[in-house]
Amino acid sequence: VDPSKLGNLGMGRPGLRTLLCTAFSLRLLHLRTATPRAMAMASVSRVTGLPPGPFPVGVTTMQLDDLTRQDPESGPRSLQTEIWYPAGDEARDLPRNRFSDFLGRGAIPGSIQAAEEPNAIGGYRNDLTINELDETWPNESVRDARIRDPDTKTGWPLVIFSHGSGAYRASYIFFTEFLASQGFVVMACDHPGSARYTQVNGRVIKPGGARSERPQMEADRPRDVMFLLDAMSKLAGGQDSRFAGRVNVNLTALTGMSFGGWTTAACLEESDPRVKAAIMMCPSLMSADGRLMKERRNVETPIMMMIGSEDTVLGAKGVEACRQFSLKPEGSSFLLEIKLAGHCSFTSCELYNASYGNGIGESRSLTKPEETYQALEISKQHEIINSYGLAFLDKYLRAGDGSLLKENRFEEHVIYRC
Repeated sequence: VDPSKLGNLGMGRPGLRTLLCTAFSLRLLHLRTATPRAMAMASVSRVTGLPPGPFPVGVTTMQLDDLTRQDPESGPRSLQTEIWYPAGDEARDLPRNRFSDFLGRGAIPGSIQAAEEPNAIGGYRNDLTINELDETWPNESVRDARIRDPDTKTGWPLVIFSHGSGAYRASYIFFTEFLASQGFVVMACDHPGSARYTQVNGRVIKPGGARSERPQMEADRPRDVMFLLDAMSKLAGGQDSRFAGRVNVNLTALTGMSFGGWTTAACLEESDPRVKAAIMMCPSLMSADGRLMKERRNVETPIMMMIGSEDTVLGAKGVEACRQFSLKPEGSSFLLEIKLAGHCSFTSCELYNASYGNGIGESRSLTKPEETYQALEISKQHEIINSYGLAFLDKYLRAGDGSLLKENRFEEHVIYRC
C-alpha cells in the first residue's frame, strides 16, 4: 500500500493501520486456507503413521548391470532398481508418481497385463488392477524430480533395502519413501528369481527356473545388495550428475524384510567398513539351514531387530531365533517386537489389500493356534516401525542423540529391549 495515495480516500494514519492489518489478516487467511498441500504436509500419513519429513521426495528407476556375474538364464545379472531421495522444494507442487511408473508405464508390450496376473501384483487381491493402483496409490514421490543438495558437507546417508521372497521393490513405501523425506537416499532393487515381478532388458521376469532355486537365491541376494552399494559409489563418484557429490556411501545402512532381512544379515558378514548399521525386519534366519545363526562372525555392527509376536510365517522357532540374534552386539543392538503384528506388518501390502492378513487386519494367531486376532491398526504399526527405525539410523549414520532408543514409547503395543 502506498500511503501517498490514501489521501483521496479520506484515510488518516488510523485508517491506514486498519487497512494494513486487514490486508495482513487476509494474507494469513489465504496462507491457511488456500494451500492444502502445505497443510497436508503437517498431517499424519496413513501410510507411514507419521507426518512427512522436512523434504519433498523424488524417485527414479534405473537398471543396474553387474557385469562380473552371469545370470543363470541370460546375460549379466541385471537389477531393476528404485531410488528415493530428498528433492528440491519445487517438487512439492509437481504431479505425484503413479504406480504404473514402477512398471515403466507399460512401455513393454503386455507388461501391465502380466503385472495383473495372479502370480504377480494381481496376486495381492482378486481383481486388483494397475489402473486401480494408479488411482489409489498414496505415495508422495515425484518421478525424476531434481535431487536436493545436502544440508551438510558429508552428503546424504545411504540406506539399501532388500525385499522379501515373492515381493516387489515398491511394496515398502511406508519405510523407503518416509526415510527419503527425512534426508536419506534409499535404494531398493528387485531380486530376479525372488521378486514376484520385475523388468530387465525389456522383458518381464517372474519367479521360476534356475534363478529361483533356493541355493541360487541365497547366493545372489547378498551379492545384489553389495553390488548396489558399489554402484551408488560409482554414481556418487561422478558417473551420474544427479548423485555426484551428494551421497555419502561411507554412511550406509543395510535394511530388509523377511528373506531381505536374512540378506541383510548375510551382508553384514562381509564387514564392509562403509556399512555402519543394519535393520532387519522379521528376517528368515532359519534360511540356509540356519547358517547365519551358527556361523555369525560380525558382532560389531549395530543392529535393530524388528519382529511381530504373531508372525506365523517365521513360526515360533523363527521368531525366537530373531530374539536371540538381537542379543549382540552388546551395547548397540535393539529389539522391537510389536505384540499384535505379523509378517506383513513390515510391508505396505495394505495398499493392495486392506484385509491381507498376517499383521494386516484379521490374522491367524501364532501365540494362540487355531485362533485369529485383530492386528494393531497398520498405520500405528508403521508409526512404531518408522519412529524407532529413524531414531536408529539417525544415531548411527548422522550422530544423532538416539534419545528415543533409550525408552519404550509404545509400551502398550511393544516389547522393547536395548
